[in-house]
Parts: sequence; structure tokens; C-alpha cells
Amino acid sequence: MRIKKYVADSMPEALKQVKADLGPRAVILNTRTLRKGGKFGLGKKGQVEVTAAVDTEKPVAKKTAAKTHPAKKTQRSTEPPAPGPAGSAKPARPRQLPAAAFDRLSKQIENLQAVLRSNTLQGLFLPGALETLSQQMESTGLRRSISEEILKEILIDPGDTGLKDLKPLQNRAVRMICERFPKPAPTCLTKGVRSVVALVGPAGAGKTTSAARIAAHFAQSDASVVLVAADTDRVGGLEQIRAYAGILNIPVDVAYTSEELGEIIGNRRETDLILIDTAGMGPTDAEGIAKLNDLLKEAAPNEIHLTLGAPTDLQQMRDIVSAFTPLGIDRLLFTKLDEAVRWGAICTLGIESNLCLSFTTDGRAVPGNLNPADPTALSSGLFWRSPND
Repeated sequence: MRIKKYVADSMPEALKQVKADLGPRAVILNTRTLRKGGKFGLGKKGQVEVTAAVDTEKPVAKKTAAKTHPAKKTQRSTEPPAPGPAGSAKPARPRQLPAAAFDRLSKQIENLQAVLRSNTLQGLFLPGALETLSQQMESTGLRRSISEEILKEILIDPGDTGLKDLKPLQNRAVRMICERFPKPAPTCLTKGVRSVVALVGPAGAGKTTSAARIAAHFAQSDASVVLVAADTDRVGGLEQIRAYAGILNIPVDVAYTSEELGEIIGNRRETDLILIDTAGMGPTDAEGIAKLNDLLKEAAPNEIHLTLGAPTDLQQMRDIVSAFTPLGIDRLLFTKLDEAVRWGAICTLGIESNLCLSFTTDGRAVPGNLNPADPTALSSGLFWRSPND
């Protein structure tokens, strides 16, 4: 079965293209009007888009009969048929599909039209390798509505490679998922402009190690960096950040109150980058989040990175984002990518939260194992990190 889209300035023009390309047996699956500035720049006012299909399988019933009865074939080719009763002669219909092929095409078209009309693909047969692609995305934990958007787009426009081979479909799905992420925004330093960056998030997400890794990254480029420990309640927290600061040979300041943090920020005016490591807290800790909010108001950071562990459950991530949003978070930093087998949750959150991704971490080395966030790498991980790939 061949499916193709056509764009023209009017419906008659589009139908003429369909007939010329696919022939008189083509069936219209979907039509829509394209608005100005549409996909691929084709959406000029008044243009229409038509999706059509035609069965590409050739009927074989007559050829089979010819091989099994060669004598009859010769007789039909040399002797005219005996005349029947008056009015019984019927015109030949050489282009008519056999009943089985027609039923098959009708069923396929019916399914495709149902897909285009519905908001879900559940219960519908997906042709070619599209079914495998669907199962892979579902197994990674990617939000169903996102995967169904991807499948619908591919189904309507299979492209030059069609639906038969899985690898081209996976590559195309990676591109389409990647396009749904906001543009990444890792920390960048501007000469002569001080940056204050705060890392917030739940306990155990990896804020302290992430702060140390970011500090090491910029210290290597001769930027002046200071680590600020605002996580003074956690047992061993101060010792850990001081140990990292000693390894990196950078100063560390300690803030027990929001007022002390304000003083530290004021005294470090000549520093290129101030990294604030805050206390971890869960989404239900209203008192802790309120205290953190007071701390951040005093620090006035220009970036607030919500730090989340990649193995965290999607709904838990959503709850954390919801709880920390009033603090003014503007970036997501995913840690422990190496510990998460399935990346569907982080891809889903990266798309639906509308927060820019900053960095990812994927190992235990400090410094090291820090990467600027890459939506293409995360989208690829949906297919090539799953146990079912």
C-alpha cells in the first residue's frame, strides 16, 4: 500500500495531482487547509493538503488460472466468446481489483481514517515496523500522547523509506522527539559579568556532586569560581563539599542563614561564577521549600537548576517540578543517567515541563561525567538503551 501527501492551491488541483500520480484507484484518506507559515513553509493561505493511498499489490488470481489451464488460455485468445442472450453482455473491467484485494485495501483505509480522526491508536493495527516502534516507545515509559503523535505523523507521511524497515523509523522518531524539547541552555559565562547559579531539588538527587562538576568545568577554563554551601543540616554535607573544593583548589563559603548568603554574594563581586548548593527536600516539605524560597530571594541567582535523578519515577518528577516551580526554576539538570535503563520519563518531563535542559551527568567521577544537555542523545536513548531494543 502506498500513502502520499499532496499540496496545491485548490482541491481540484490537488485531486488532479493524486489521479496523475496514484491513478484512478487512489482513495482519499484526509484533507486539510494549510495556514500561512505551516510545516515546511508550505502553509500559504488557501492551500490544501490531501493524503491519499493506493494498493500497490498486483492481483495474481488470473495469472494463476492461466498457468494451471494453458489450453483454455489458448482457446480464449483465438476464439471469440459465444454470444449470450440479448442485453446480457457486460463491458470488460480489466482494472477492477479482485474482491480479496479490495477488501484488504478498504480495511487498511478504514483503519487509517480512524487513526486520523481519533486521539488514540489503541486497538488499531499499525502496518510494517510501525507496531514495533510503538511497542519500543511504550516500553521506555515515554508518555503515550507523545508517542502517538509521532506514530500519526509517520503514518500520514511515511516518507521515502516507507514503513517496512525499523531503523529508519527509529531515526525519524528520534528527530521528531528531539524537536519537541525546548532549546537546551547550559550555563555560559560572559567576560566581566558575574553569574550566580543555584542548584535545588530533592535529597539524593546529586546537587553537591553536580555543583562540583560544574565548578571544575569552568575552573579549567581559568574562570574564577566559588562554591557556596547552603546545605548545612545534612550530616556530612559540609565535609563533602569542602573535600571537592580542596580537590579543585577553589574556595568554599558557608551560609547558615539567608542573611549570611546575601553577604557572601555581596563580597564576591569579582567572581565569575558562584555556585550555590542548597539543602535537599521533597515536594511535600512546604516549610523547607518556603525557607529555600527566602534563601533564593536573598541570593537573587540568575539561574536556578532543578536537579533530578534519571531513575526517578515520572509522576514523582512531576510532583517535584510542581512543588519547586514557585521558586522560579528555569532549568532541568538530570543526574545518574547511567543508572536509568529507560529514559522515557526524563524525555517526557523534558518535553512537557517546558523547562530548558542544562546538563546531564552519567557516572561517579568528580570532576568529570558532566555533559551539556543533548536532546538528540536523550531521544536516541529511548531506543538503544531499552532491554527490548
